[in-house]
Amino acid sequence: MPARHHRTVDRIVAILEEAAQGGSGVTLAELATILDAPKSSIQELTNGLLAIGYLVEDERHFRLGPGPFVLSRRALSSSMRQVDHFELERTHRHVKVPLFVGIRLGDDQVFIDQAGIDVLMDFVSSKHPRRPLLTTATGKVLLAYMPPAERNEFLRRAERDRPGQVAEYLEELPEIRATALAFNRGVSLPDRYAVATPLLDAQGELIAAICAVIGPECAAELSTVGQTLFEAVQLWHFPSYAEL
Repeated sequence: MPARHHRTVDRIVAILEEAAQGGSGVTLAELATILDAPKSSIQELTNGLLAIGYLVEDERHFRLGPGPFVLSRRALSSSMRQVDHFELERTHRHVKVPLFVGIRLGDDQVFIDQAGIDVLMDFVSSKHPRRPLLTTATGKVLLAYMPPAERNEFLRRAERDRPGQVAEYLEELPEIRATALAFNRGVSLPDRYAVATPLLDAQGELIAAICAVIGPECAAELSTVGQTLFEAVQLWHFPSYAEL
């Protein structure tokens, strides 16, 4: 069956993501406001998440519990361990602009690592960790290297609500596949221009997308930055199985 959103699941994920923001945590009232839902409904969900260790409560504030961390450690694949921060820093020194590592999370993309500092991007990523696949440079790359049947299913679902974005992406897709570069020229953030390229393993399988971000003063150089990024990522060292 095709993937589709479920209100309860969406609310649970939103609760976990809000609780993961750090600091003192989030209250029940804040969650009800953010999710635009009755406090009684949200309390039922938080009680269940507390019972299985996915949330912890301290002075009526919810924070992320140990459950998600246990799952992530179990699920961490060898391919994800190949997103080596040392290699990312080496690539950053070569490209000389902030870099972000993006992976697919359901129908969105999220950044899991970065090298270099971009205050605006850092703020946006922390407040809105899920970014769209169709319009962001990173998302476009992740879509382009998705198995065709899976990509087509995603595009069919997206076309119901965003037909214009799907049409634009389909026009860009052949060039993304041909050049291994995808661009976002100030669409998501007016003052930020991005170019992304895939990080592929030795078998040509997608691991992640590496995204370079520049300001408007360098917008004319985006294509050059993209080519430099692509060349630097080709030099990525992957650990041997012994190292993993």
